[in-house]
Amino acid sequence: MNFRLPLIVSCFAAVSAHAAVFTVTWTNHGPQPLSPLFWSVGNASFDIFSLGGTSSAGIKSIAESGNVNPMLNIAAAAGSNVQLYGVLAGGPLMPGLTRSATINVNSGSDYFSFATMLGMTNDGFLGEGVSSMGLRLFGGNTPLGFSVNVYGARAWDAGTEANTQNAADLGALGGSGNPAEAAGFNRIRVHESIVPGRGDSFASLPDWTSNTRLMTLTVLPVPEPSGLVFLGVAGIGMMLRRKRASA
Repeated sequence: MNFRLPLIVSCFAAVSAHAAVFTVTWTNHGPQPLSPLFWSVGNASFDIFSLGGTSSAGIKSIAESGNVNPMLNIAAAAGSNVQLYGVLAGGPLMPGLTRSATINVNSGSDYFSFATMLGMTNDGFLGEGVSSMGLRLFGGNTPLGFSVNVYGARAWDAGTEANTQNAADLGALGGSGNPAEAAGFNRIRVHESIVPGRGDSFASLPDWTSNTRLMTLTVLPVPEPSGLVFLGVAGIGMMLRRKRASA
């Protein structure tokens, strides 16, 4: 099956520097709830997943149960390959909610990655890594701002658990099963979404299509204090000129 990958990336003005503070914002457009979200900033060697590859213990845990702890352990063990990592505060990101994090990043090791479970699936997740979208926070030494819409064509199947759509296998419905994916399907791939008629709970699982906008990620550099002071002085100067002109 061929999928169209509708991806929108918008760039904003940037400020030249070797380090910068960024505000990173995620919005869940629904229909699926999203689990606590893991994020990281690192170099090209720290790729949290690879399409067509097998899932790490970290991605498996996020995609099956929304548990970020194994991925945090992987990031901690990556040493100098990872500059920053963490979990978006506030718990699950329910449909319609927006949350932000503020991060301080140095240029040179600035690939931004994240992963979060599609909460009412067997092993579905949203995320981007070095080899998927390859989001960079700097162009050279210049901090970049951008906004990315993540559509259903970029909803991933971790390939670790069969998509039974049975309540006994879905944590969101009180289940705890872990039926392994069939041989030949245990690879990270585009998720097939919710399949009508499969399992005992398909009717209660929020469905999407390849064109459904599931999430928006926005990254904006925070203006440096010196820039704000300059703007303030310029504003005062304009006010004085206006007063003189009206005198």
